[in-house]
Amino acid sequence: MTKKGIVVLLIVVASVSSTIFAQHALASEALPVTAELEPTIRALLQAIESLSDYRVPEALPPVFQLRQSLIEARVCEEPCNVTAAYVPHEGIYLAENLDPAREPRDRAALLHELVHYLQQGHPKFAQMAPCERERMKEQEAYAIQNAYLAMIGSPERAVFYDGEFDCDSERSARSP
Repeated sequence: MTKKGIVVLLIVVASVSSTIFAQHALASEALPVTAELEPTIRALLQAIESLSDYRVPEALPPVFQLRQSLIEARVCEEPCNVTAAYVPHEGIYLAENLDPAREPRDRAALLHELVHYLQQGHPKFAQMAPCERERMKEQEAYAIQNAYLAMIGSPERAVFYDGEFDCDSERSARSP
């Protein structure tokens, strides 16, 4: 093996090791809070049902609280400011400083992630290209979150930044 091959191998091993470490840290520090937040989660799912075409499922997604830096490491490729995230097949992660049972803004953040939970596998997104699908899911989650904030009388609104999605490059790659 050449020196170049060894360097590439070390980089790959280091990358895989850091990913495994981050996932282990996430799992070991994630505090399950689904049971204690069950009344809040069920109320938010009812609100989503009244504001959209989604139906309340019987099973609740797992909800965990942990350090914000661990959520960021799990979902961001570069520094970011994520306080809540839905990860398919894992659940919803909330930063430990959020209190959705008492704080309307934090409750709206949890509602946003519950929308993503309900969107997972929904047929209305099936025919879209991946980038466009993620953009539409995010726009819808923000729209439902803002409708919820209005419904509870909050003057606050969440802002969707479309710049996070560069779907034009995806479209041009598919064009002949």
